Amino acid sequence: MAAGLFSGSSAKKRFAETPIEDQVAELRHELASIGKMLSRRSAQASGEVKARAHDVRDQAEASLSDLLENSEQILSDLRDRFAVTERQVRTTVREHPVATLGAAAAFGLLIAVLISRR
Repeated sequence: MAAGLFSGSSAKKRFAETPIEDQVAELRHELASIGKMLSRRSAQASGEVKARAHDVRDQAEASLSDLLENSEQILSDLRDRFAVTERQVRTTVREHPVATLGAAAAFGLLIAVLISRR
C-alpha cells in the first residue's frame, strides 16, 4: 500500500511537496491498514488451522474406535477357536490315552535331542 504512494513521478512529487506532518499521518494510516490486514489474515489462518486440527482429531478418534471394535471381534474369535481346540484335545486324550503319552514322550525326546546339540 505504501508502494502506491511512490508509484509514478507525479506521485513522488506530490508526496515530496506535502508537509512532513501530513506524510507521517499518511504513513501511520497506511501502517494501521497493513496491521489490520495482517491481523485479519492471521485470524483467518488460525481458524483454518483449528478446523483442520479438529478434523484430524475426529478422524483419529473414528479410526481408533474402529480399531478397538475390530480387535475385540478378533479376540472373541480367538477365544472361540481356543475353546474348540481345547475340547478337541481333551476328547483325543480321553479316547487315546496311550497314543497321547507316546506322542508326548516323542516330543520330549525331540526337545532333549535338540537341546543337547547346543
